[in-house]
Amino acid sequence: MSTSSDSRLLDRRGFLRLGAGVLATASAAFQWGCNLTTRACKVVPPNPFVAAGKPLLVVVEGEDMGAMLRKGIEALGGLEPLAKLGREAIFRGNYVASQPYPVTTAPEFVLAVAAELKRAGLSKTSLFDSHGTRLGAGILPEHILRRLGVLDKLTQGGVPVLARDFADPNEFVFVQNPAWPIAKPVAVSRLLHEAPIVVSLPVVKRHAGPKFTCALKMHFGSVAMADRMLVHAKDNECQSGLMHQRLVHFADAVRPQLNVVDARAILARNGPALGAGAEVVKGVNKIILSGDMVAVDSYCARLMAQRDDTFTIDMIAPQLKHAASLGLGKADLDAVKVVEIRA
Repeated sequence: MSTSSDSRLLDRRGFLRLGAGVLATASAAFQWGCNLTTRACKVVPPNPFVAAGKPLLVVVEGEDMGAMLRKGIEALGGLEPLAKLGREAIFRGNYVASQPYPVTTAPEFVLAVAAELKRAGLSKTSLFDSHGTRLGAGILPEHILRRLGVLDKLTQGGVPVLARDFADPNEFVFVQNPAWPIAKPVAVSRLLHEAPIVVSLPVVKRHAGPKFTCALKMHFGSVAMADRMLVHAKDNECQSGLMHQRLVHFADAVRPQLNVVDARAILARNGPALGAGAEVVKGVNKIILSGDMVAVDSYCARLMAQRDDTFTIDMIAPQLKHAASLGLGKADLDAVKVVEIRA
C-alpha cells in the first residue's frame, strides 16, 4: 500500500470538509430532531463471555485467519450465547477511508466471522456503515464500501450491506445515559439501537487527534454526522477532555455484545488513514475476541505501544477510565481473564 495515494485520501478530506450547505441542512434537521423524544441507551444482557466472574479476553496468534477464529471462539466458550439473543446480527466495521486493511475492516474477515455466526445458529448477518450522505455529491453512503470492493464481496458472500446516510435524522434515534457528565443526547443509528445483536469488528490504528482507534473510538461511525463534527470542532486534539468523554458515550449508545479485532496487522504512528507518516506494521498476527470493549482497548493499546515508540497507553487512559466508570468494561487487565493461545 502506498502512503502517497492522494486520490484515495480525497474522499476522507471531502467527508470531513462537507460543504456549508450540507452542514447547514444537517444541523437544521438535527436541531429540530433534538425536540423529539430522547430514549435511554439500549439495555443489553450482561457480558456472557466470562470465566470465574471475570470478563474473558481471548488472543489467538497464528497465520490462518479461519483457524484463528475457530480456535478463539472455542476458547471463548462458543457463540451460542449470541444465538439465544436472536437470529440476526449486525456487524460494525471501520470504513473511514477508501484504503484497504488495516485502515479498514477486511471484507474477508467480515465473511469469516459471518460464517462462524451462521455455524452457531444465526440465520442472517448484515454489515452496517454510515460514512456518507445523499446531500453531497461524491460522498454517497456506499461510496467508500464500493471503492474498496466491500459492497460487492459481501453481497456476493451473502452478507447484505446497510449503508445509511449520516445526515438523515430519520436514520437516528436520540439516546442519553444519566451517568454521562454531558447532558446532551447522542443521535445513534436506529438500526444499531434496535438490533438484538451487534458484533463489532475493529481494526487497530493510531488516530491523529484521539491518538488511538479500536473498540471504543470506532463508534464515531455509529452516530450522526452532527455529533461527530461537533466533537471534532470543539476538541479535535483532546485538550479539553470532550473527545475522550464523547467517544465513550458513542460506544455506550451501541454496546456490542461481541468485539472481534483483526490485529493481523496494525496502523502505527499516524492515522486513521495512510499518509502523514502512518506506517503499516505487518506480522502482528493476532485476533482478539471479547465481550468487553474496554478490556479490548486496554490490551490492543499495549500491542500498539510495543510497536510504535510515539504511543503510550497513558494517551488513552482518560477514555479507558471513563468507560470503566460507566460500566462498559474493565480497563485493568488484572481484572480480566486473558487467554493467549496459538492456532
